[in-house]
Amino acid sequence: MNAIGIDMSKDSFHAAFDEQEVLKFVNSKEGINEFLEKLKTKNIKLKDFTIGVEATGIYHLLFCTQLSKIKLEVVVINPLESHRMITSTLRAVKTDRHDALAIRKMVLLGSGYLFTDTPSVLALKALVSEREALVQLQTMTKQRKHVHSIRENSIDMPIYDSFYNLTVVLKQEIQNIEKRMQTYSIKTQSLLKTIPGVGKVTAVTLIAFIGDIKRFSSPEKLVAYIGLDCRVYQSGTSIKGKGYISKRGNAYLRHILFNAALVARLHNPTLKRYFIKKTNEGKHYFSAMCAVERKLVHIIWAVWKRGTSYEERP
Repeated sequence: MNAIGIDMSKDSFHAAFDEQEVLKFVNSKEGINEFLEKLKTKNIKLKDFTIGVEATGIYHLLFCTQLSKIKLEVVVINPLESHRMITSTLRAVKTDRHDALAIRKMVLLGSGYLFTDTPSVLALKALVSEREALVQLQTMTKQRKHVHSIRENSIDMPIYDSFYNLTVVLKQEIQNIEKRMQTYSIKTQSLLKTIPGVGKVTAVTLIAFIGDIKRFSSPEKLVAYIGLDCRVYQSGTSIKGKGYISKRGNAYLRHILFNAALVARLHNPTLKRYFIKKTNEGKHYFSAMCAVERKLVHIIWAVWKRGTSYEERP
């Protein structure tokens, strides 16, 4: 297999065509067209190549969507994995050129996942992300409003509350976004919400960041995609490091699933028994909750894959 590694930034991207040639392009439609023209001049047959790009927030989306329009496949590399690859080298050089070469090497090793997001999925992701940003602003505004009330009580004199209107606007905008979120994949949302602990926000977030459940042939692969699989460092035959979750997937999705696991542990008898079992084994609270979270992902995979509502088994 041949590979092209793309190191993406806000305004430009570097493309590693082989071990020596790394070229810089503008991160725009014109720059991407120039990249495609370069492939033609080099007589590169894309059916024999895999293009890999590092996920950099939103900056890699234009590249991925433009190539998807012409039916070209792009593999997305988690920046955490690429960082480990770069820092594992002897000199740990960090430049755009070396990053592109490292990403190319990762593609050759089979890292990353195929970019399959449709415009509707990207729109749903945008709504989920913007809702989370508004929720954070709402929390900060409430904190400032609380400080305002304390200050007002301290001086025993009314002060103009500049945060009141802001809290009203934020609440309304969050509600507007949530209404729009409910219009995507209505049947799948209803299906996922039959699982105890999975509410409307969790269901929408799962659909936005997982997409097509058929991509995952087993629940273990879904767990690994989310980043809840354990990563253990071992040296020799007797020295073993402490296990940690890999955190390769979307951090917000893991956060939402952890909150869902907290609710499921209280209302799902199976997960409640599982949590007690783990704590009786001597697991720390958060380790036990992480195990419950993984168990919940297994349930989500089974319900979603099967296409039938969740039923508690005796």
